[in-house]
Parts: sequence; structure tokens; C-alpha cells
Amino acid sequence: MSVADVRPAPLHPILQRVLRAIRRGREQGFHFPGNYLGISFDRVSVERSIVSLRGDGRAPDGLADGTAVAVLADLALAASVRAALPSDTRLATVNMQLQLTGAPCDAPLQAESSFHGYLHGAAGRQAISRVTLRSGDREIALGAATFMVLNLPAGTPIPFLSPADPRADDAPLPDPDRDLGKDERAIYERAQMALGDSGAAGDFAQSFWGYRTQPGRDGATGTLANGPHIGNRVGHVQGGVLLGFAQATARAALPAGWMASSMTASYVSPGEGSELRARAEVLHRGRTTGVVRVTVATETGRRVLEVLTTHSLGAPAA
Repeated sequence: MSVADVRPAPLHPILQRVLRAIRRGREQGFHFPGNYLGISFDRVSVERSIVSLRGDGRAPDGLADGTAVAVLADLALAASVRAALPSDTRLATVNMQLQLTGAPCDAPLQAESSFHGYLHGAAGRQAISRVTLRSGDREIALGAATFMVLNLPAGTPIPFLSPADPRADDAPLPDPDRDLGKDERAIYERAQMALGDSGAAGDFAQSFWGYRTQPGRDGATGTLANGPHIGNRVGHVQGGVLLGFAQATARAALPAGWMASSMTASYVSPGEGSELRARAEVLHRGRTTGVVRVTVATETGRRVLEVLTTHSLGAPAA
């Protein structure tokens, strides 16, 4: 066999997915978490925006993955607001509420949202929207949010909220050895590391996002290293990823068998710095319901996010 006949082994499918997300980010200016999850803005309008998640939105337990749900909900809620505003506007999430149904996630996720005007009497311009998430014909979650309307910092790319083109999957991928910028290489190398750490694709997502949680006597703690793999367009941790991190920490505060049923998140300040830290406190744990409070802060102690989650004890297997 000649040297010319020796072909390199094909890249792992997850690494191919990472490179596709990097390529798409170059084309339409959107942040990496959304591109990695395969977010597609199928319809963007004030009355009815439809946003789908083309990647796998399932968790290992068969329910919808918490981070996938949070990112999809956040982006869909914002999409209907963006339809009413100029394209160079920035939205900062003020609060988000999600009611989960516990239905299995056995089909791609899709979100339908609508814009409901502005908060009356507020000094700042705060936009209100609501959303329904479905997996096939099953409702996965219902939600609402408020966004502060801000000016986009100079030099920040304006994203194109466009449908995903299935034909783009066949386009050439960036060469991981020669064609990646500094942030792109950091994302790619993190994916390689997460594949090695997780050992199985089912654990890849949490390893890749970087959630590190540790149960304790009265709750749990968590750490999240910041980086371009979880950043939004201005370099802060994307709001849905922040909520996913809080959910993971809340889940670690309870024994196995408890599932999240709702969450109410208040976004206090941007997720900045090299590392974020979470603290989950179990406020109530009854026979079938529980309540957990999670605070996410920077290394210096500046509060970033406050989340109150409710949980239900899962029914025993038949």
C-alpha cells in the first residue's frame, strides 16, 4: 500500500458537528451554543415565531435536556421580540419562567413564541414574550420572559435569524489543523477533551459545557469555566447556558429520582470572568415535591443569576 492510499480516519460525528457550528457562526454571526444545538429560526414574526432545535435535545433519561430547553426557550422568546425591533438591537434577559411537563422527548424540539408588548411604567424598555416548546405533538414546556432592550456594542456582529439549510451539512468543514482562529481552536480542543472525559456521547453535553457539580450536606455547589463555547455575541455566558448550569446544580442537590418541574430565573448581572460559581440550597424536600434555590456568582462574589426550581419525585417504574 502506498502512502497516497492511506487516508486519515474520519472525524468523530460530534467533532464534525462542532466544526459545522463554527462554520455557521462565520456565515451568520450567531453565537456558538445556538449553532452547536442546531437552532433554526424557521419563522420570525411578532405574532408567531417558530424556532426549532435540529440537534439532539434529549438527556440520557429520555426527557428533554435542560440546557437545550433553556437555550431554545431563551432564543425563541427573544425571536418574537426581535421581530419588532431593528436588527442592531441587543436584548438582555431580565427574567424567565419555565413550566416543564415531564413529557418524553422523542422527536426534535420546536418552540413557538409571541411578543406581548412592553412593561408599562418602567424607566427602561422591557419587552415581554411567551413560548410553548414541543417534542412532536407533546408539550415539553411553557414559558414567559422579559428582556431589556439595549444598544448593540460597536463591532458586534449582527446575527441573521434564518432557517438552517440542510444542504449546508454537506459543505466542506474548516480544517481543524489549519483553518481555526484562536476562539475556534479553543472550542474545538474543548470538544476533544470532553469526548475523552465523557467516554460516551450520552455524557458529552455536560462535559462540554463544563458543568462541575458536587452534592453537599444541605445542597450542592457547582463551577463553570467561561469560554467562547458558552459565550453570547458580546462575550458573556449565554442566558440559556446559565440557566442550564443552575439546573444542573439544583439537580445535584437532590437524590436520584427527582425531576425538575418548574424554574423561575432572575438575571442580575452579566456572566463575566474566568469562572462562575453556583450554590444550591434545598429549601423544602417533602414526600413528593421539593424546592431548591440556586445562586450563580462570579469569582469575586458578584451575583449573576438567582433561580428557584421546583422538583417532583418520579413515579416508580412499572
